This record gives sequence, C-alpha cells and structure tokens, in this order.
Amino acid sequence: MTYVLLSCQVLLAVVFLVSATGKLRPSGVRALRRTLRELGLPARLVPLTAGAVITAEAAAGLLVLPTPTAPYGLVLAALLLSALTAGVARVVIGRRAVSCACFGPGVRPLRGVHLVCNGVLLLAAGCGLALLPAAGPAHAEVLAVSIAVGSVAALVLMGLDDITELFFPSTIRRRT
Repeated sequence: MTYVLLSCQVLLAVVFLVSATGKLRPSGVRALRRTLRELGLPARLVPLTAGAVITAEAAAGLLVLPTPTAPYGLVLAALLLSALTAGVARVVIGRRAVSCACFGPGVRPLRGVHLVCNGVLLLAAGCGLALLPAAGPAHAEVLAVSIAVGSVAALVLMGLDDITELFFPSTIRRRT
C-alpha cells in the first residue's frame, strides 16, 4: 500500500506544482483571469480569486509530499479539486465556451476530459487520505517506483487534453 500512497502523493504534487508554476508567468495570470471572467466571476473578485487559486495549488503541491503535512495537503487537494471540478462541470453541462487555464495559457475550451482528469486527481487524493494511516516507512526501491509511477501518471493527465484533441478535436478554439 505504500507504493500506492506515494504514487498518489507524487501525482498530486507534480500536477499542482506544474499548474501553479504555469499560472505564475504573466501570460498564465492573464489566462487564469480571463477564465475566471468567462465563468462569470465579478470583476472585483477576479484578481483575489486568481491569487488564491495559484496559492492553493502551490500549497497543495508542497503539502501533499510525504512529510508530516501530508494529511493537510491531501485535504486541501481534495477541497480544491472539488471546487475546480464543480466549476468545470457547470461549464460542460451548460455547454459554455470557457478557456482552459489549467496549466497556464491555453487555446482550448474546458470540456469533459477535464472532468475525467479532475476525477482521477480526486481519486488520488481520496486514496491518499485512506491509505495514510496505514503507511509505513518506504524503502529506496519503493520510493523510486512510486516516484516513477506518480510522475508518469501526472504527465499522462497533464497531456490528456492534447491526446484527446488528436481523436476528438474541440469545435471552439480560443486565442491567447
């Protein structure tokens, strides 16, 4: 079970840290603010919400790592993912054209594949919380395999929108 726990922690850490980093660049901040406006957030709340999202993603990415802060990071990750998933679901169900700013500036709209990614990440956070109490010390080989598995899973999830675009092109394109 230590393999699964550590893989979930690495997956969440990589995804959240890459996401936060992509949004820290000026073009990433602009893209996130545009997405928040497209979601209908009042203009006065957009800068504060953008800062809160970036901060929460960075905090979750750091706190989920296998340290004494892991329970807090996993809870933060689950709460953040729940909020993000609710927003994406609202967009998908309403068939609205809202830009994806998941990893910084993007040209594609939010769509069902984002619900799948968030669902997998929520599952990882839930598994992490469930397995954390039974976690024991990790040997070097367990750590190495878990880092590899979590990193590959993160790369697949982060590229899933591009992979999906190959087979199911989006009908709406956004400019950055």
